[in-house]
Amino acid sequence: MKRFLITLILMLSVFSIATAHPFKSEKELYNYYVEIDKKINEELKNSPEKILKDRKNTLKPLSMNVFGADKVLGDNSYLFGFDKNGKIMSMMKRNVLDTPSMIARIYYSNGNLKELYLMDDDFVTGIVRTYYESGKKHEEIPYYKGKKEGLRKIYFENGNLSNEVHYFDDSREGKTTDYYSNGKVLRVKNYKNNMIDGEFTEYYRNGQIKVKGTYKDDLRDGEFKFYSENNKYLGSVFYKDKEIIKSTLSEEDKDELDDSFEFADMSSFLRAATGDIVGARTDKYPNGKTRISMPYNVNGELHGDYIEFYEDGKISYKKTYENGIRQGKSMGYLENGKVIEEKNYVDGKEMEVNAYSGYYKVVSLYIPVYDASGNILSHVSKDTILFRDNRASVGGRIPVQVAGLTGYVNPSQVQAVNSSTTFIPDYVSDGKYVYHRYSQYSKVMVAYHNANMVVGKSYYSADGINFGTFKLDHPFQFSNLKSKTNYTAADLDRLYSLMGASDSRLAGKGATFKAAEERYGVNALYLVAHSALESAWGRSKIARDKNNFFGISAYDNNPYNAATKFDDVDSGILGAARWINEKYLSKSTYPARGAYLGNKAGGMNVNYATAPYWGESIASIMFAANEKLGRKDR
Repeated sequence: MKRFLITLILMLSVFSIATAHPFKSEKELYNYYVEIDKKINEELKNSPEKILKDRKNTLKPLSMNVFGADKVLGDNSYLFGFDKNGKIMSMMKRNVLDTPSMIARIYYSNGNLKELYLMDDDFVTGIVRTYYESGKKHEEIPYYKGKKEGLRKIYFENGNLSNEVHYFDDSREGKTTDYYSNGKVLRVKNYKNNMIDGEFTEYYRNGQIKVKGTYKDDLRDGEFKFYSENNKYLGSVFYKDKEIIKSTLSEEDKDELDDSFEFADMSSFLRAATGDIVGARTDKYPNGKTRISMPYNVNGELHGDYIEFYEDGKISYKKTYENGIRQGKSMGYLENGKVIEEKNYVDGKEMEVNAYSGYYKVVSLYIPVYDASGNILSHVSKDTILFRDNRASVGGRIPVQVAGLTGYVNPSQVQAVNSSTTFIPDYVSDGKYVYHRYSQYSKVMVAYHNANMVVGKSYYSADGINFGTFKLDHPFQFSNLKSKTNYTAADLDRLYSLMGASDSRLAGKGATFKAAEERYGVNALYLVAHSALESAWGRSKIARDKNNFFGISAYDNNPYNAATKFDDVDSGILGAARWINEKYLSKSTYPARGAYLGNKAGGMNVNYATAPYWGESIASIMFAANEKLGRKDR
């Protein structure tokens, strides 16, 4: 756990006094913790804002440094810390027990709880709880009089356990278990007097043993047996005083398998230098700038983003670890920010992925994307960011990927861009939904939160589906548009109000959308979403003047003049539904590519629109509508 932000004078003695707990069993100890939790939970029922309001007249400014607060107010019962904007950073309840004590709450800038614990007679006592900025729990650390005592639990942001570590008298003692982010056991090892000592076992994600051996005094000792994922014995490595004295593994197997626990012995070195090593450690250049940033878990294993820097501070390489094992993307960069290498790892094993060597932006109004034989696959619009992969050029054309499509483009129609200065579309999660950010200022909601994603972290994908270690499930982008929605005409009418479009020419036309669904077999919710995207919810000039709500014939080079005109709103809806069904949903020849929205690789998006994320954008509106109307379609 990262060291507390507390800088109160009374905290100076917390970790300096050694006091062994008097309890005869772990159960007695945790019963003691439970009693403290009752006090904490009682206090948690009280709102900081309400308490502040009720006690406003009794609070006085105090000259104290509390959690780095810009201002501190307090009385005999409560202390409040505020940031420079007057937002509550912390709140402490005084005299909770019969002894001098307090319950402390620390908050993130977004108002979510960051840390929660109790101090009794100058010591942290009970289970200290920390949280991710998203509000999800991060750690539970048991303390008795300022020393770790009991089972410490650390969680991934998806809620699954990351580590379980037993402590006795502030030292690791007994079994420690590490987990994969999916909840499966990754590694089990044993500690004695704060050193790895005894049996060590590491597992594959499928539950099969990967390696099994023994440690003595923090060093590998004797035979370590290695196995394949299907439980085949691969060979052994024999150690004495950490050094390899014999190996029956092939060099290929040794390099691949040993990499997963190469940092298992690092904890002794780091503890000798730093004590509790949780959090990032850095190596510096002579100019003082960071050379390497290394994040560690409680067991001394790399855990998080390991980053190497150029001397000017720019990132040269970034890779991710989970409890000492390589996971997810590893990215290499030139000093100008250009991506020169991208690898993907699953459980320490390098997977085959495209290594992007750069990015390009479309500079023409729209351009064709070709296959290797020179046939046009689709078109993409101006300003689209294309991912260049590591395939060779064909016929002078550059190999690119975008929106699921893999092909080639003419270099004269694109411009190379620097990823350090140009925004590259990414995917981020807020803990509830995943958003595709097309730019720094625009994004669409595309999926529910994926447990493999870290909240706020950028993820990149050429198709929006495959992310190396996980896939995104897009609720409506690939669903059958010939299927009926579960929403009624009244539901669809209500949607316009919910979306702030009561002034739309389409408001109140739920019955017409449902009639189109019945008559032409086109999903009514899709029709609403499609018209919303193409006509700004029925409020665009083309919609007003031509009753064209679906962009029919509104070609890129002259959209208004080229757009088809319909006699009235109803014919604009019904006529469009008929046209879409006949051309795109009920045939298999050009321009149809499947009865779903899709992307540039398949579905309506291939030939209906040059915008590469047109299908995703309509699906996003369907997704949002479904959320507001009660999730009847999903």
